[in-house]
Amino acid sequence: MSKARWSVALLVVALAMAGCSRSSSSSKGSSGTTSASGSAAGAGDFGNLSDVCGPGDAKGATEQGVTDTTIRVGTMADPGASVQPGLDQELFDTATAFVDWCNAAGGILGRKLQLDQWDSKLTEVAARMIQACGVDFSLVGNGEAFDSAGVDQRVKCKLPEIAAYTVSKEAGRAPYSMEALPASDHQSAVGGPLRRLKEIDSSIIGHAGQISSQLQSVKDAGDRDRAALKALGYTQVYYDESPILVDNYRPYAQNLQSKGVQVFLFENAPDNLARLYQSLDDINYTVKYGIFAGNMYDPKLIKNGGAALKGNVLVATSQVPFELASTHPATKQYIDILSKYAHAQPKSLGVNAWSSWLLFAKAAKDCGSKLTRSCVLDKASAVTDWTGGGLHASTTPGNASQPANPCFLFMRATPTGFVYDKEATAPTKDIFNCTPSNSFNLPGYPTS
Repeated sequence: MSKARWSVALLVVALAMAGCSRSSSSSKGSSGTTSASGSAAGAGDFGNLSDVCGPGDAKGATEQGVTDTTIRVGTMADPGASVQPGLDQELFDTATAFVDWCNAAGGILGRKLQLDQWDSKLTEVAARMIQACGVDFSLVGNGEAFDSAGVDQRVKCKLPEIAAYTVSKEAGRAPYSMEALPASDHQSAVGGPLRRLKEIDSSIIGHAGQISSQLQSVKDAGDRDRAALKALGYTQVYYDESPILVDNYRPYAQNLQSKGVQVFLFENAPDNLARLYQSLDDINYTVKYGIFAGNMYDPKLIKNGGAALKGNVLVATSQVPFELASTHPATKQYIDILSKYAHAQPKSLGVNAWSSWLLFAKAAKDCGSKLTRSCVLDKASAVTDWTGGGLHASTTPGNASQPANPCFLFMRATPTGFVYDKEATAPTKDIFNCTPSNSFNLPGYPTS
């Protein structure tokens, strides 16, 4: 595979949107890992959710992967990609932590979870999906950079998924698929933040810039962001689409300078945003505001950007930041469980995955002894006001047909780390700005 296509995969994952231990009863195969661990009693509460997991007397071989004693579930990600070993490893770490934690509490009404970890390695999505189709009850907390390659196989075998994220249009509204934290295909992820920025500093609305991407799956999000700028009355003085591989960001920095851009968007990956800020620093130009989607909430931006992170570098997210874990018990609990069972550090996509696992467990518990795929999807689809026990702002689980979450907060990226910017956020509910007008439809969307 060409270097360009590998780079495509890393960019797509970054925009979808980072030491794993196994229990003593885990076993690895060539393409999956199966574990059925932990029988010790333990608390099955998570955050403000009571008895997510625990003992019970649910019975019946009601569906593929379900027995009197077990529920066989899978997750899928790309950590075996040779170009970047460990890609999306946080999805596997979160799956391991959830399954071991849940089983230690007694399973789901007494049925223990048995986990398959399908490594799609970027290019093996279809092959792994066929394997999952043959054994699993459902996929949970999964995410594949080239997810469109597995849609046909999954739909044909009617394998449900409650995914951590989807990327392609095909996967976004595919049958038997939903997300705990859905990404909208007809609203912009930065619509609310851009609306709030107008309140903060209206002087900059005539000086907007944007560097989108030539990669279509990324450009789709960029087009929605561009439409949001127009809908909110911003004037774009500079627009560009970068190729997949950029050797030098200095020309883009010079364009931002020559056009007098005072607020800009960048649909890309955090390490590339760091390179762009380094180029801006090299030419001694500071853009007053950068407004970026939640995938930029990544330690790589701080590590690689360093002292070049000048101006107001604002990342919008609907998740409770890890920096605020001391005052948000669910986030602290997630970090502790992840450390205990997977010996891993938290990352943003892991929160997506954990929320999906919680939603699956709640739905499966509600189904009881009548545990079927259709029941789980029906129960999960009926959930509203979902916060993952307090991990993120309230949302309605579903697929890409859902509106964007109206709640967000700003994390300011500084040379020494991320800081919650309460003043810029102007919170209306806990730490989030949930002004209803943050969520608005874009003319002409969704596109066919």
